[in-house]
Amino acid sequence: MRPAPARRIRAEAVVGRVIVDDLIPRLEGPRRILADSIARVMDIARRIDVRDGGTKRHSEVVARYAELTARELDLPDDVVHDVRLAGLLHDVGKSAIPERILAKPGPLSDIEWLEMRRHPWIAVELLEDSGMDQIREWIYCHHERPDGTGYPRGLSGDEIPFEARILAVADAYEAMTNDRVYRQSIGKFRACEELRACAGGQFDEVVVEAFLRVVEREDAGEA
Repeated sequence: MRPAPARRIRAEAVVGRVIVDDLIPRLEGPRRILADSIARVMDIARRIDVRDGGTKRHSEVVARYAELTARELDLPDDVVHDVRLAGLLHDVGKSAIPERILAKPGPLSDIEWLEMRRHPWIAVELLEDSGMDQIREWIYCHHERPDGTGYPRGLSGDEIPFEARILAVADAYEAMTNDRVYRQSIGKFRACEELRACAGGQFDEVVVEAFLRVVEREDAGEA
């Protein structure tokens, strides 16, 4: 059955009054994403990444690692493509988080942390009526943890969509291996060790194993 094209939505960022038109790419045929739509999504993702005080390519890198991990796990092609799109969009909710919080050089206060934790919910609101309900759910859940200590709902284990667990690992690795305004990169080796140490608690064990194989091949020049 041919999926319905996503509806146009319009989102206005609180900081900088950035207008995002046609944020959600239209879908065509067997879930193929149009090239021009991807370009628009990547543009807004870059803007958010710059505001977040990190690399300008954070969302692109997360998307790439999420895609490679999904392929490593032998997920269907349509799911792989959607996981990549979710990686591009996973931080779009930060477009409504104040600059003073995103770019703060030190630890966030309890109140600031509560504000930051709103970004998955904001993303869901921005992507409402997009025709991409599954992707919205993955983005909403990408800060949940298998041990139940994540947010926003405190889901655990299989309650968390598998694709969201992939996003969580890709997002964490990229964050740990790049400098931020509030801390420096810990390097690839330590980041991999951190993922191993947190597998089964913060991160899904199966996803971590697959992700580490991807990184190992990449370091060997095989990716």
